[in-house]
Amino acid sequence: SSRARRGTAQPTPSSNSPRTVHAMLAPADLLASLPLRKHPAPKRLYTCAGTDTCDTALGIMIEHKVACLPVVRGGSPPAVIGLLDVTDIVSLVVHQQDGSADWTSVTASQALHKNRKNPPILNDSGSLLDVANMMIETHLHRALVQDSASAIDNFITQSDLLGALHSNLDQIDQKYTLRKISDFHKVRANPERQTLVTVQATSTAINAFRVIDHFHVSGVPVLDGSKEDKLVANLSARDVRYIISDNKWPLTLHQLSALDLCRMLHSHNDTDPPLAVSLSMDNTLRDVIEMLFHYRIHRVFILNQSKQVTHLLSIVDVLEEVVLY
Repeated sequence: SSRARRGTAQPTPSSNSPRTVHAMLAPADLLASLPLRKHPAPKRLYTCAGTDTCDTALGIMIEHKVACLPVVRGGSPPAVIGLLDVTDIVSLVVHQQDGSADWTSVTASQALHKNRKNPPILNDSGSLLDVANMMIETHLHRALVQDSASAIDNFITQSDLLGALHSNLDQIDQKYTLRKISDFHKVRANPERQTLVTVQATSTAINAFRVIDHFHVSGVPVLDGSKEDKLVANLSARDVRYIISDNKWPLTLHQLSALDLCRMLHSHNDTDPPLAVSLSMDNTLRDVIEMLFHYRIHRVFILNQSKQVTHLLSIVDVLEEVVLY
């Protein structure tokens, strides 16, 4: 449909127009050359106390436009006991709508997913490669960094690593940057199609978030429900921040379909991405990095010739591809 075409973006494969830059580095060597001590720290690291309610924590996320908060326990210096993520908020939203939780009483420490309790803390004597390896191993999307006095002095996100790769693309050997998606290790492992968690466009918003919560994923492709199941949108756990601050909350969850919710949320994104960002098997690693960076998103969908979603590539998938393979 014309709507589906508007909802995807597919750049011309860069492999058709090789760049003349003479490559120098493997991506892992590039990341290893970037010391943590020189990586810009956020102007302020927003946190919440383990005893704060999730209502309070969500207010901090919405006010400061962050998707994760370190959860701290009192002391000097305060100890980080976990990372409260928007997927934890999605879980709480689902359980509250089902009548099994109340975020005005559930504390941040109680809401923490087991995978984000007591996160590893890296020393600032390391490099961005150490951050990448930690994210690949733990599938955490953020890294806390401490100085020699064990004080937290930086908070590095997966998007920071993507930005480092993007800003140094012309220093990376073309045998990496021009590698086609069809040659990615993740794709070669399941060349036809990987197992994907999806939702239908007509599903209610609350049911879509139930799927995100049940499978503990950070986002899902929204499909049109036709025989071809074409991609029409992307729904991310991060989006929950915007609907909670909507004046029609929580009716929005029950009244809007997943697709209508995505359209409504689209107005909040200042990079004006398509409803779903997609590439093909002929696109390259460079295309993936440029697309993720340009739209400030965390995943792209890979389509076959019938415009069906066959694979999903996240920022962590990109890190795995450039560091391990």
